[in-house]
Amino acid sequence: MKHILVKFDQADQIINFVRIINRYSYDADVKCGSRVVDAKSVVGVLSLAKSKTVELILHTDECDGLLEEIAPYAA
Repeated sequence: MKHILVKFDQADQIINFVRIINRYSYDADVKCGSRVVDAKSVVGVLSLAKSKTVELILHTDECDGLLEEIAPYAA
C-alpha cells in the first residue's frame, strides 16, 4: 500500500487524474480528514479534492507506472 499527497487547482485536472487512475486495475482511494472516496469516481474526487491537498491511497506496491503519470499532481 502506498500513500501519496496530491493537489488539484482545477476541475479538469481532477478529471484527467481519474482517467489515469481508471487505467490501472488495483483499487485507489482519496482521503481528506475522515472522508474517503473511490479515486476512480470523478464525482467523489471532485467533491473532496478541489483546491485541497488530499492523500491518495493505492492498494498495491506495484505502482511505479502510475506514480510517473500522476507526478504533475504531487503536492
